[in-house]
Amino acid sequence: MRKLNVAFVPGLVLLLVSLFTWGYQLKSGLIVTGMRNPFSWGLYIATFAFFVGIAAGGLIVSSSVYLFNLEQLKPFTRIASLSAFASIMAAAVVILPDLGRVDRIYNLLLHPNFRSPLIWDVIVVSAYTVLTFLSVYFQLLPDWKKEGRGFLNGWTRKLSQEEVESISARWSRRVAMVGLPVAILIHTITALIFATQASRGWWYTAVLPPDFIAVAVASGTALVLVIALLVAGKEGFNQYAGAFNTLARITAGALAVHFFFVAMDILIHWWWGSPEALSTLGLVFKRYGPVYLVEIALPALVMVYFFSEKGGRSAGSLLLGCALLFTGVFAHRLMLMFPAFNQFPLSLSLPGMEVEGWNYPIAVGEFKAGAPVFAGSWPYVPTLFEVAVDLLPFGLALLIITLMVGWYNFLPDKR
Repeated sequence: MRKLNVAFVPGLVLLLVSLFTWGYQLKSGLIVTGMRNPFSWGLYIATFAFFVGIAAGGLIVSSSVYLFNLEQLKPFTRIASLSAFASIMAAAVVILPDLGRVDRIYNLLLHPNFRSPLIWDVIVVSAYTVLTFLSVYFQLLPDWKKEGRGFLNGWTRKLSQEEVESISARWSRRVAMVGLPVAILIHTITALIFATQASRGWWYTAVLPPDFIAVAVASGTALVLVIALLVAGKEGFNQYAGAFNTLARITAGALAVHFFFVAMDILIHWWWGSPEALSTLGLVFKRYGPVYLVEIALPALVMVYFFSEKGGRSAGSLLLGCALLFTGVFAHRLMLMFPAFNQFPLSLSLPGMEVEGWNYPIAVGEFKAGAPVFAGSWPYVPTLFEVAVDLLPFGLALLIITLMVGWYNFLPDKR
């Protein structure tokens, strides 16, 4: 508990720094980022996908406990729901800086295009925010009744403790029944935003949605594991050792499924050997090879370690494994962008020429004396301002988790 409370100050600092920098971006425009017309999705969208995955995985864990009677993990249902709520709030807020003119967001609601996966994502993220809030709310109701505190619970004053506990159990299960398919749906739709772009060969694959779900289960379970370890502390580690080991094995199993999908996707790209596919693989393994190595090597190391007998023996090793996993998954989200945006979709076939085609250059969107106006690729690197703004979801998630854990009991069976 103390470790989580100590994180309050860093969370507040991250939030304030990001808000201040975002204000500068609103004044100056997206030109302060490393993104340009040829590379229109960058760090913000990668972070969005990162947090949506964690949010989906958190509620999948919480809902599965209720629906499949996973008694060993039952003490962690509140933590799993909280991690999902904090993560979906983080995902929702990081989209705003990417919009640029956030003051025009009302147009998305007034004139929705239901043929676009983006509006599906708005609907599902909004519904998921409500569901994760309700999941936390109904699980905390009995404690609020007993302690005489909480919020939006005035209607329980005339009810007995037993009645409130019955309502809590009944509605927590109902939310879980709805939450599990919605948790899967939210990350499926996020994946479809990428996978439905036929012009981007790196994304245009049916493997992407199930792979997103596998990564979501791994990263979401890992965050539940981290919060549970910090809340339980050293004195509670032995009490929940079996549950911690189960969470580690779930994480490792989800990673194994993820690596299967990755292998199949790479194999198909290589097997057909089209110029576009080989060019994309060249970007993955050559230009962005170091980032791809982080994406593959760190989660693979965590998977092997969590499957081993030593994987769950100490809190420190579990926390380190989760930290390595988060780093690898974040690299995975970044690698969605780099190869896709540097394989330009606009090409012209040139009959009678030795080359199969020629890529149309794209206007950069910025004029500088002596600098090219058009580009055939874009060496995107997030700027310092962009990184500072991107701290917003991390600070918000950290604050939500630390404040809620500090105020309420999220490990009710701790003795």
